[in-house]
Amino acid sequence: MDWSSQRKVIYGIAFGTIVIAICVYVFRDTLFPAPTCFDKKQNGFEAGLDCGGTCSMRCSNEVVPISTAWARALKISTDKYDFVGMASNKNIDNAPRSVTYTFTAYDSRGVVLTVASGTTIVPVDGEFPIIAQNINLSKEPKELILDITDGPHYIVNDLPTSPSVRILNSRYEAGNIPHVYATVINTKRVAISNLVVRTVLFDADDNAYGAGETVIPFLDKEGSQNISFTWDNSFEITPTKIRVYPIFDPFPTLR
Repeated sequence: MDWSSQRKVIYGIAFGTIVIAICVYVFRDTLFPAPTCFDKKQNGFEAGLDCGGTCSMRCSNEVVPISTAWARALKISTDKYDFVGMASNKNIDNAPRSVTYTFTAYDSRGVVLTVASGTTIVPVDGEFPIIAQNINLSKEPKELILDITDGPHYIVNDLPTSPSVRILNSRYEAGNIPHVYATVINTKRVAISNLVVRTVLFDADDNAYGAGETVIPFLDKEGSQNISFTWDNSFEITPTKIRVYPIFDPFPTLR
């Protein structure tokens, strides 16, 4: 090959290299996408596949699954029951955006009487009751089981230094239509919408025998509101302990 042909080859290679370099630069984001928490790859600063590190979703080995402590069927009339169970989120900085729960009631022979399912939000770092109300049953259940289907846990960025919602002045009023009264205080400097509040009544043996739920449509920033729970029939005993649980949503902007 003479010098003229060699020079053409060299120029051609150089030009091709420049064109390739320009194309790589222009399409670099397409050819070499930056790591994200949604690319189904473990890359960047992730601790696992699209989880941990700088990702909002926590890896399964970084969280404690939502657990249940007990479940009870509370008779409220001849053929109606309230199902209540106590769940717990032991994680101090993460929670699932919601969980699915299932109550299964069994008779004395282990036959399923009914199944009641639903979803609920999960507060951070603490126990919370799950309640399914006005369940029709032809006979009294022997056993009630609460199962929770846990979902992915996400980091809660806006962790309060004190409880977001406080409960004061809880009291019980007996009668043909018993009541529980309480005052709910919003300690945050932002308003809260659709705040779920649940209550459970306990006897001297720490067994639940009454449960209720209400929703506060709007609670102004640093505001307070009086709430009440009522039951259609009187209770035979006065509660030894009244617990009122504000179910504060750790991901309110996602609803």
